[in-house]
Amino acid sequence: MFIVQPLASFGDRICEELDSESAGQRQWQAYAFAVAWVNQRGAERVEASARTFLAEGGRIRATVGLDFSSTSYEGLGSLLALEGESADITTHVFFDENRACTFHPKVFLFSNAERARLLVGSNNMTGAGLGTNVEVALGVTAALDDETMQAARQTLAAWRDVASESRTRRLTPEFLEQLLDRGYVRTEAEIRRRRNADPGARATKGKPLFGRSKTPARRPGRKPGARGSSGGQATGAQLNEALLMRVRPRRDGKQVQISMRVLEASFMHGAGEVVATDGSRKTIGYNEANGVRNTARFEAGEMLGMKNPVARFQWIDGGDAEPERVLQYELLDADDSAEGARIFEKLEEGIATPPETDLDELSREMTVLSKSNRGIAQWYRLDTV
Repeated sequence: MFIVQPLASFGDRICEELDSESAGQRQWQAYAFAVAWVNQRGAERVEASARTFLAEGGRIRATVGLDFSSTSYEGLGSLLALEGESADITTHVFFDENRACTFHPKVFLFSNAERARLLVGSNNMTGAGLGTNVEVALGVTAALDDETMQAARQTLAAWRDVASESRTRRLTPEFLEQLLDRGYVRTEAEIRRRRNADPGARATKGKPLFGRSKTPARRPGRKPGARGSSGGQATGAQLNEALLMRVRPRRDGKQVQISMRVLEASFMHGAGEVVATDGSRKTIGYNEANGVRNTARFEAGEMLGMKNPVARFQWIDGGDAEPERVLQYELLDADDSAEGARIFEKLEEGIATPPETDLDELSREMTVLSKSNRGIAQWYRLDTV
């Protein structure tokens, strides 16, 4: 079974499995799934079939991730609303405090005492993920004791095992309120507002609520131990972190050039494109010398005429339509903008004597220059937002 959406709705497929019968009886007795994100539209898409499934003795075990603030308060609330005195359903939430590790599975397992059907694909339990996004999923049916089915059952169970897995927690109404208060989830209104107005950090308060794995941060295309792979003070592309830059315009004042060492470092992660605050996309190209890339670049017509341009780069949540993070940039004239002046002052105050020029050591503590001559150099400094 190969399901291609939107030619076929994955939400319809889930409902069909929950509603299916065999020999006059409900075909499946248990339904377990794990997804990266759930929102209200996604949960409500399958709610009627799930309620009937539970009312007729079915069992549901759900595990939902919280990364990138894409799981909503209302979505989790809809899952909690399915619980009742006779409803055999539990929901767990999974989050790794190590931002190098994202909970990203999309696994759906239906089973009875003898057989199981496993669906694995790209669909999250969001309105778009179950209906409108371009998604694919592969379905396999086999005996319950089949090696693949056993592995799927064990994996799903492990992600719910609070005794041995510190990154998972059982969801209750009280814990949902705590997640909202601490910033691990947001309301759908807040998600929309932030998405429309340049989404920022997911601020958390107090002691972390989840465990942290030891997964190391890796740069694309680098091997562990390679120069600049994780050392120094580079902190990685977190949603609450920005890269500030003093720009030296090129190509008639419309081209932003970036050192390749900065592009490949842990903040930019070798990004292939940037997105302006108006949503327009700019492909990152390269300048070469003797066949070797020495500078990254993109065209930014809005910089034309700026006397003292500075830039802020920030990874933001792409949302339902684009679940991966995107690298957003904003260009400002420090001579004609209060915010631009603030960025310039932040950069200037971080310049040491003599200037730091090791571009593998970007940090919040100091500004790093591309050249020792500050007048012609590009300036870089990490900042919080």
